[in-house]
Amino acid sequence: MKFRPFSETKYLWVVLVLLAIIAILFKSIYRGYIYSNQINDFGIADSSPNFFAGLIIVLLYYIQYQKVSLKVHALFVAIGLVGYELIQGSVFKSNVFDYKDILASIIGVAVGYLICSGFKIGALFNSSTQ
Repeated sequence: MKFRPFSETKYLWVVLVLLAIIAILFKSIYRGYIYSNQINDFGIADSSPNFFAGLIIVLLYYIQYQKVSLKVHALFVAIGLVGYELIQGSVFKSNVFDYKDILASIIGVAVGYLICSGFKIGALFNSSTQ
């Protein structure tokens, strides 16, 4: 895996770090608050890590030099995350299969793909190469 120069991707790195921090906060503080107060958040506390994983991994596309298109990258990310969700119950005995996690993963990948393709994120974050 070869990364693009940091000078070209520094803003995207900031976004990715912020998204990772938000994901950690959702998994720890938000989830703990929801569980301890028995609030029905429609599964957001449980599925948010899957959403952020899909989103972050798709955005990583612009940090690396790629041999595949964004569409293929997003498809592979979705297949990998759904595959992980399908096998985790048999590999990791403490985890269970949850269709909401699959849905959250697919939504995260779709949002990442739309951000990258719709807003030309590569041009926004790699403005020094233009």
